[in-house]
Amino acid sequence: MHYEQVFTRMDHQRPITAVLIDDHQLVLDGLTRALQRHGMEVLGAFLDAHSALQFLEARRADLVITDLRLRGESGLAVVAEVHKRHPTTKIAMLTSFDDAIAAAAAIRAGATGFLLKDTLSGELGRQLRDVAEGNLLVDARVATAVLEPQQLLSAQELVMLGLVAEGLTNREIGARLHLSHYTVKDHLTKAMRKLGTSTRAETVAKAVQQGVLAMGEGATATPSG
Repeated sequence: MHYEQVFTRMDHQRPITAVLIDDHQLVLDGLTRALQRHGMEVLGAFLDAHSALQFLEARRADLVITDLRLRGESGLAVVAEVHKRHPTTKIAMLTSFDDAIAAAAAIRAGATGFLLKDTLSGELGRQLRDVAEGNLLVDARVATAVLEPQQLLSAQELVMLGLVAEGLTNREIGARLHLSHYTVKDHLTKAMRKLGTSTRAETVAKAVQQGVLAMGEGATATPSG
């Protein structure tokens, strides 16, 4: 079952278009009004992700807004699927949960917005328009935990931390990545400095806590040395 409503706007300048996914009708209605007040056109509003994804195959949208928790579906999976199928479409996650790990996972999956439902309607509409226009926007309540480490740690450092979490030594990581163990040590030292940690285990733990390293990216083995 899904709810869909198509809206039109009679002007000569094409507005920003959006598709909404949330399993509560009141949220869809309120969000539609907030977006329209900020000059955006809601092409469709859906109570389930499957119907929204089908709709997006036929109608291009500038912005997709999805809840984190949908009935029987993961909003994170929706973000990843929309990003895969429609890489130019901006994606915002709108949720009631100020979960830093979920926020980091959403950004990694392809979202450029992580916003909370208790934001005032007028402010929320402005924030969503910013996301649609290409800005990365994360609610301040999770921004420190999500954005700062993610901006500071390089892709190479994150890969190495994942291997540390698997229990590999510097020499083993070097062999895996075709680098000298001295280079590996240098990268890990930089990661420790950026995260303010002093041991490998502490660095991995803090990266997981901050949401930049998912538990699934490494085994539960205690990092060596």
